[in-house]
Order: sequence, then structure tokens, then C-alpha cells
Amino acid sequence: MIRKTRGIVLHTIQYGESSLIVHCYTEQYGRQSYMIKGVRGSRKQNRANLFQPLFILDFEVYHKDSREMQLVKEVTRATPLNSLPYDITKSTQAIFIAEILYRVVREEESNPMLAHFLINTIKYLDALEDPSPDFHIIFLFQLSRYLGFYPQNNFGDENTYFDLVSGQFKPFLADPEIQLDETSSVLWSRYSSFDYQGITESVFNSTQRKNVLDNLIKYYKLHVEGMGDIRSLEVLHAFFHN
Repeated sequence: MIRKTRGIVLHTIQYGESSLIVHCYTEQYGRQSYMIKGVRGSRKQNRANLFQPLFILDFEVYHKDSREMQLVKEVTRATPLNSLPYDITKSTQAIFIAEILYRVVREEESNPMLAHFLINTIKYLDALEDPSPDFHIIFLFQLSRYLGFYPQNNFGDENTYFDLVSGQFKPFLADPEIQLDETSSVLWSRYSSFDYQGITESVFNSTQRKNVLDNLIKYYKLHVEGMGDIRSLEVLHAFFHN
């Protein structure tokens, strides 16, 4: 049966001489793998360029619930991205965000709230006049809301050490393996209080940024079983945090 859905490109794999396997997060079916035939090669390069990280596409698919990989009949660009593919800051963040989603979002079922959040996030990133070096960090905090482990910002005089397992601040540093020190906890609290609209002018330096991002990756690994290593993290650190 041919069905239509809107999807976000997370990861692509070359298949054969001219095809691609595209992993997407879709509005109707959650995480899906699509076979796109005949899109590679010099004469079809423009078509292959559709499948860049975080591109939002409309798919017509020969969908079968029991099949692990769906065959695509037609695909078109749903939302034009005017700056994200061409701005080095935004495109670097897009690669990282797409990999995070590829590693942590696995459900093959509709989640309209998550899909809405992701599409609006991509549009917002694309529309930013001045790229923010903090955008990907705020994204990780915001994404955790939809994954079920958003941290509680109960930082205060009596709660000064963030616990990565419980997701809240504690009064004592009992286990340094799963709790942040006081300096890192202050940074965590400050970052978690921001949303996208609040990061147009960065107030953090590269050392602080790296500290929070590394702790966020550790936090995700503790809450997402089998997440694995994020390969684009090294590139992100080199670009933003040196």
C-alpha cells in the first residue's frame, strides 16, 4: 500500500552502485529505514543531495508494517532550508543533532509531539541570523523532555551537586562517578534554564561549553541503553570548544 509521510533525514548508507538506505524519523511511523533506488551517480547528484542530515522530506512509500526496510516510490523536499546546508556552524550542528537522534530515537510508532518539536527545531536553526555555538547543547536539554529524562533544575543553597542518574541536584557529593562537582553543577543549572530564544547571545566560553556537552553525553548514555559513541562529537569539539 502506498502511504505518504513527512520525515527527517538522520543517517544514510550507500547501497550498491546507485542506491541509498536512508534512516529517518517520520511523522506517521516514527523511526523508519527507506530504500531509495537510483539516486547516486554524476547525473543524479542533485537528487542524492536531498538526503543531507536534518533535511525535511515528503515520502511516498510502499509501506508494509512487517517489513524492516520500506521501498520509496517518490521523495520531494518538504521544507526548503536556506542556510543550514551552507553555513558551516549550522551544518556542523546538524550533523551532530542528526547522529544523536539516530542513536537515541528508536520507536517505530507515531509521536506527534516529538515530530513537531524536531521539525520546529530544524526550522528555527535554519532561520537564525547569527548561528549560536550553544544551540546543540540547548537541543540536548530540550530533547530529553520527549525522551522521558528531562533533568530537574532544583539547584539551590541546599542542592549544589547534580546527580546524573536521578536527574536532580543533591546536597552532598556522594559519588563522583555519577555526580557533577560544584562548578560543573552550576554550569549545568545555568544551561538547563535556557531555551532557544535565550541563546542568541552566548554568555559561555568554549571551556564551559565543552564541560556541559561532555556531561550531557554522559547523562544520555546513562539513560539510553546501548546509545554508543557519538562519532561527530570529536568534530564538534574541534569546531566549537578549542
